[in-house]
Amino acid sequence: MKTTILIMFVLSLITFGCSGTTEPDYSNLSTDLLNLDAKQAIAKANEWRDSSPKITSHITQTEVIFDFPDGKTVTKKVPDSIFYLAVAPYINETHECELHYPSSCEGELKVKSMNITAKDNDNGSVYFDGNITTLKHGFFEIWVPRNRNLTLTIKYNNLTGEEVLSTNSDSRTCITTIKLK
Repeated sequence: MKTTILIMFVLSLITFGCSGTTEPDYSNLSTDLLNLDAKQAIAKANEWRDSSPKITSHITQTEVIFDFPDGKTVTKKVPDSIFYLAVAPYINETHECELHYPSSCEGELKVKSMNITAKDNDNGSVYFDGNITTLKHGFFEIWVPRNRNLTLTIKYNNLTGEEVLSTNSDSRTCITTIKLK
């Protein structure tokens, strides 16, 4: 009798323990985006990369877009005056990319401190000059003026990489082509 009760108890634990859902409440998560601007929404996309892997997020030239498993889509407008760049410099491995997907893009150099300079090719303005640490997925993010041509220079240890980038309506938001040599 004790054995039967013990078996029933264990089976009930297994049944009830496995019947609970581990899916997040996507309606609450989409509501979390309502009062965020584009920069804050991208930070949320980076946060959700590991905690809510079924949410797809990407950044176009004009919008941050979230697609939820329940079919809902939330978009946040990128301001007209600035342009978002996600950059994954590499030494050995990269991938082709046009639009950055925080939910899935993966760079080689994760959580590495680098010196970055972003300089306007036409007027000499320096938009960024300092150290940045890549995120857990190997990218760093910078915001620069829209409709400009700039040179992005990256220094990491004794290696350097450089590329001329544009920030126009048809430009890439995902930069995976800067090899460090």
